[in-house]
Amino acid sequence: MKNKIGAYIAYLKYLWRSSDQHSVHSPFVFELLTKCIHKVPKGSKTSAYNQAIKAYLEKKNIPLISPLTELTILETSLTNRGVTAYFVEEINADFKQKELWQKLISDKNIQISIDYWSFGLIFTKKDQEKEHFILFKNSWR
Repeated sequence: MKNKIGAYIAYLKYLWRSSDQHSVHSPFVFELLTKCIHKVPKGSKTSAYNQAIKAYLEKKNIPLISPLTELTILETSLTNRGVTAYFVEEINADFKQKELWQKLISDKNIQISIDYWSFGLIFTKKDQEKEHFILFKNSWR
């Protein structure tokens, strides 16, 4: 029972801090939202978002590494010099995933991080200032 209450409180905190695309001031992230993520039907599973994002980024010649769930993968993958995207599944599933997500978004090699509650995206994009977005998926429609 205690874990359910904790999860509920964590989700309420997420909802309180989250925003929609109108608060996104990064042209790169805004375009990703409006031209890709908005196109995924409401209520879709995480895998549908993963596939849509991968297809969109391929057109921009940005590789998407997915799934990224282990710290060992992170340590070997962040040496890329160009723009790379990482799809992180279930960032709020348990303490281990939350810890991984916090480590990822605080990494100096990560410039953009996007929290969608059920999954996250991180980008190495050297020409961009470090930004973190907490976005509420259901408000995109």
